[in-house]
Amino acid sequence: MADTPRCTVCGRTLRDPASRARGTGPVCNRKTRTPHSPAPRRPALPPYVGGRPVTDVPAGHYL
Repeated sequence: MADTPRCTVCGRTLRDPASRARGTGPVCNRKTRTPHSPAPRRPALPPYVGGRPVTDVPAGHYL
C-alpha cells in the first residue's frame, strides 16, 4: 500500500477523509495548529456623538 496517505508530522496512516484532506491526523493537528487570534476590541464610545468628536461633548457635573 504505497499510496496510503500519511500524516506529514508523525507519519501515521490517515484514515479519516478530513485528515487526508488536511494532511495531518487529529492529534498532530491539535498540537501544531495556530490558535485563533482574538477579535479586535471595539472602542467603548463611538468616535463621534451627534456629529461632534467625543472630546467636544460636555461632560457636565457627572465627572
